[in-house]
Amino acid sequence: MGMTYWLHTLNGREMTKDDEDHSLMHRFSDELDAACDHLKIPKISSFADFTDLEFNMADDDMEDDGDADVDPETGYGYGIDEMQWFDIASGKRCLEALRSHIETGWNVDLDAKTRAELLEELDDCLAKLRAAPLGTDKFHLAVIM
Repeated sequence: MGMTYWLHTLNGREMTKDDEDHSLMHRFSDELDAACDHLKIPKISSFADFTDLEFNMADDDMEDDGDADVDPETGYGYGIDEMQWFDIASGKRCLEALRSHIETGWNVDLDAKTRAELLEELDDCLAKLRAAPLGTDKFHLAVIM
């Protein structure tokens, strides 16, 4: 079972429900965090929200009664207020710096195809943050299993 990040934004009580996988970002999160340390920026993992993972792990431990409550705002078994949200401007700065570093000077041994795919994932996240409606000031990288 693979782990991935999904990027969600929050505008008031409106949450995006994007389910685009960013699996390389998750797989290389330790290396990306080390790059963040080098760049003196917040670690990419500091923007991770584990609510979905924790919910699903707890759900696996419980007997399925078929009556799981679904939050009307999120459509999930947990609500917006249970999730962790982070400053969108800080996230943009982090992802922009990482993207530039990976493209120009990252010394992690990746083949050209994997490096290009990782850059595509970062570009996708940046595009979503930049396209967020005016007033959107929160986001997270939901950790999904």
